[in-house]
Amino acid sequence: MFRPGDRVRFLNDTGEATVIQMIDATQVLIEDETGFDYPYPANELIKIENPANEHQAYKAKSPDFREVIARNVDERELDGASKDFKTKYKDDKAGGGRYGEKLEVDLHIHELIDRDTGLDPHDKLQIQMEHFERMMKRAEQQRIGKVIFIHGIGQGILRNEIRKNLEMYYPNAEYFDANYQEYGYGATEVRLRFN
Repeated sequence: MFRPGDRVRFLNDTGEATVIQMIDATQVLIEDETGFDYPYPANELIKIENPANEHQAYKAKSPDFREVIARNVDERELDGASKDFKTKYKDDKAGGGRYGEKLEVDLHIHELIDRDTGLDPHDKLQIQMEHFERMMKRAEQQRIGKVIFIHGIGQGILRNEIRKNLEMYYPNAEYFDANYQEYGYGATEVRLRFN
């Protein structure tokens, strides 16, 4: 499985190590980056096949949003956020209040997940835009003619992303600022036309 001198990465931890010897079929003696030797479970190590190739591949690849979260957020936190999201947005809630032909969707990040610790603004925007896409598809499937996306004012980044996506991917939709008395400047109203 492993041979002395192999470079390995920890499956459930950060950092790398060098294999010193196989203790038995389940344990490996490793030397970590700080120079300490200790036994480690073999099934929790991943061999680095070619560090030079891996480094080049890393430099050439743009990180995927899901990969970044998987690397930087504790798995339990991610599972908790996912469960919380599913609880809040079950099919019967449709992600907001549905009143006849109107669907209200609040895209504030604190409405979508309980904790956004460890997420940078790009990751938050991705979560918000994925929810926007989900709700647009749901509105089309259920033939809901009017959707209000509450995005807040902020720097206008989420608002602009929503409108850019509407222009690019939803030719059957028109949009404008939602009713000021009801939503202030922080919402976009989308009207969908169905054949």
